[in-house]
Amino acid sequence: MTKASSAPSNRIPPIAHLLGLGGVIPFIASGIAVHTNNADLVLYGFVGGTSYAAVILTFLGAVHWGLAMSDDRPSRWFIWSITPSLLAWASLLIFDVDLRLYALVPLFGLAWGVDRIAANQQLIPEWYMRLRTRLTIGALFGLLLMMV
Repeated sequence: MTKASSAPSNRIPPIAHLLGLGGVIPFIASGIAVHTNNADLVLYGFVGGTSYAAVILTFLGAVHWGLAMSDDRPSRWFIWSITPSLLAWASLLIFDVDLRLYALVPLFGLAWGVDRIAANQQLIPEWYMRLRTRLTIGALFGLLLMMV
Protein backbone atom coordinates (compact mmCIF):
# COMPACT_ATOMS: atom_id res chain seq x y z
CA MET A 1 0.00 0.00 0.00
CA THR A 2 1.40 3.40 -0.90
CA LYS A 3 1.64 6.16 1.63
CA ALA A 4 -0.91 8.30 -0.24
CA SER A 5 -3.50 5.52 -0.28
CA SER A 6 -3.00 4.61 3.37
CA ALA A 7 -3.20 8.19 4.63
CA PRO A 8 -6.54 9.07 6.22
CA SER A 9 -8.74 11.25 4.06
CA ASN A 10 -9.39 14.76 5.26
CA ARG A 11 -12.69 14.75 3.38
CA ILE A 12 -15.91 14.57 5.37
CA PRO A 13 -17.49 11.20 4.52
CA PRO A 14 -20.72 11.95 2.62
CA ILE A 15 -22.85 9.75 4.88
CA ALA A 16 -21.49 11.48 8.02
CA HIS A 17 -22.23 14.85 6.44
CA LEU A 18 -25.75 13.84 5.42
CA LEU A 19 -26.62 12.26 8.78
CA GLY A 20 -25.11 15.19 10.64
CA LEU A 21 -27.18 17.68 8.69
CA GLY A 22 -30.25 15.55 9.34
CA GLY A 23 -29.43 15.73 13.03
CA VAL A 24 -29.72 19.52 12.93
CA ILE A 25 -33.35 19.35 11.72
CA PRO A 26 -34.87 18.76 15.19
CA PHE A 27 -33.00 21.80 16.54
CA ILE A 28 -34.35 24.05 13.80
CA ALA A 29 -37.84 22.52 13.91
CA SER A 30 -37.99 23.05 17.68
CA GLY A 31 -36.82 26.62 17.29
CA ILE A 32 -39.57 27.28 14.75
CA ALA A 33 -42.22 25.48 16.82
CA VAL A 34 -41.77 27.76 19.81
CA HIS A 35 -42.67 30.75 17.65
CA THR A 36 -46.08 29.43 16.61
CA ASN A 37 -49.38 30.48 18.12
CA ASN A 38 -50.16 26.87 19.01
CA ALA A 39 -49.55 26.25 22.74
CA ASP A 40 -49.01 22.53 22.18
CA LEU A 41 -46.36 23.16 19.51
CA VAL A 42 -44.65 25.70 21.73
CA LEU A 43 -44.49 23.19 24.57
CA TYR A 44 -43.30 20.38 22.30
CA GLY A 45 -40.75 22.74 20.79
CA PHE A 46 -39.25 23.64 24.15
CA VAL A 47 -39.40 20.22 25.78
CA GLY A 48 -38.56 18.29 22.63
CA GLY A 49 -35.78 20.65 21.59
CA THR A 50 -34.06 20.73 24.95
CA SER A 51 -34.43 16.97 25.42
CA TYR A 52 -32.95 16.40 21.97
CA ALA A 53 -30.08 18.74 22.83
CA ALA A 54 -29.36 16.64 25.93
CA VAL A 55 -29.35 13.46 23.84
CA ILE A 56 -26.94 14.98 21.33
CA LEU A 57 -24.60 16.13 24.10
CA THR A 58 -24.54 12.54 25.32
CA PHE A 59 -23.65 11.38 21.81
CA LEU A 60 -20.82 13.92 21.63
CA GLY A 61 -19.32 12.56 24.82
CA ALA A 62 -19.76 8.98 23.68
CA VAL A 63 -17.55 9.67 20.69
CA HIS A 64 -14.67 10.15 23.12
CA TRP A 65 -15.52 6.96 25.02
CA GLY A 66 -15.23 5.02 21.78
CA LEU A 67 -11.98 6.71 20.83
CA ALA A 68 -10.51 6.17 24.30
CA MET A 69 -11.35 2.46 24.06
CA SER A 70 -9.77 2.12 20.65
CA ASP A 71 -6.33 3.38 21.54
CA ASP A 72 -4.12 4.09 24.51
CA ARG A 73 -5.47 7.41 25.80
CA PRO A 74 -5.17 8.96 29.23
CA SER A 75 -8.07 8.22 31.58
CA ARG A 76 -9.18 11.85 31.44
CA TRP A 77 -10.75 11.09 28.04
CA PHE A 78 -12.99 8.45 29.62
CA ILE A 79 -13.90 10.98 32.32
CA TRP A 80 -14.69 13.63 29.72
CA SER A 81 -16.75 11.16 27.70
CA ILE A 82 -19.41 10.91 30.40
CA THR A 83 -19.31 14.57 31.44
CA PRO A 84 -21.58 15.94 28.67
CA SER A 85 -24.29 13.38 29.43
CA LEU A 86 -24.19 14.10 33.17
CA LEU A 87 -24.37 17.85 32.62
CA ALA A 88 -27.09 17.46 29.98
CA TRP A 89 -29.10 15.25 32.35
CA ALA A 90 -28.73 17.88 35.07
CA SER A 91 -30.01 20.52 32.64
CA LEU A 92 -33.18 18.47 32.12
CA LEU A 93 -33.89 18.75 35.84
CA ILE A 94 -34.39 22.48 35.34
CA PHE A 95 -38.14 22.73 34.79
CA ASP A 96 -38.04 26.33 33.56
CA VAL A 97 -37.20 25.74 29.90
CA ASP A 98 -35.76 29.23 29.49
CA LEU A 99 -33.21 28.46 32.21
CA ARG A 100 -32.68 25.02 30.69
CA LEU A 101 -31.64 26.71 27.46
CA TYR A 102 -29.16 28.88 29.37
CA ALA A 103 -27.57 25.67 30.64
CA LEU A 104 -27.53 23.84 27.30
CA VAL A 105 -26.07 26.56 25.08
CA PRO A 106 -22.76 26.81 26.97
CA LEU A 107 -22.56 23.01 27.18
CA PHE A 108 -22.45 22.87 23.38
CA GLY A 109 -19.67 25.44 23.46
CA LEU A 110 -17.80 23.41 26.05
CA ALA A 111 -18.17 20.18 24.05
CA TRP A 112 -16.95 21.94 20.91
CA GLY A 113 -13.97 23.37 22.82
CA VAL A 114 -12.94 19.95 24.12
CA ASP A 115 -13.23 18.55 20.60
CA ARG A 116 -11.05 21.42 19.37
CA ILE A 117 -8.41 20.44 21.95
CA ALA A 118 -8.65 16.81 20.79
CA ALA A 119 -8.31 17.91 17.16
CA ASN A 120 -5.26 20.03 18.00
CA GLN A 121 -3.73 16.95 19.63
CA GLN A 122 -4.65 14.95 16.52
CA LEU A 123 -6.87 12.63 18.57
CA ILE A 124 -9.82 13.11 16.21
CA PRO A 125 -9.74 13.56 12.45
CA GLU A 126 -9.71 17.12 11.15
CA TRP A 127 -12.74 16.34 8.97
CA TYR A 128 -14.68 15.47 12.12
CA MET A 129 -13.80 18.83 13.64
CA ARG A 130 -14.95 20.66 10.52
CA LEU A 131 -18.22 18.72 10.59
CA ARG A 132 -18.62 19.32 14.33
CA THR A 133 -18.17 23.05 13.83
CA ARG A 134 -20.91 23.18 11.20
CA LEU A 135 -23.28 21.03 13.23
CA THR A 136 -22.61 22.96 16.43
CA ILE A 137 -23.47 26.20 14.64
CA GLY A 138 -26.74 24.59 13.48
CA ALA A 139 -27.55 23.29 16.96
CA LEU A 140 -26.78 26.62 18.58
CA PHE A 141 -28.87 28.42 15.98
CA GLY A 142 -31.86 26.23 16.88
CA LEU A 143 -31.31 26.64 20.63
CA LEU A 144 -30.87 30.40 20.32
CA LEU A 145 -33.99 30.55 18.16
CA MET A 146 -35.83 28.96 21.07
CA MET A 147 -34.42 31.61 23.40
CA VAL A 148 -35.54 34.61 21.32
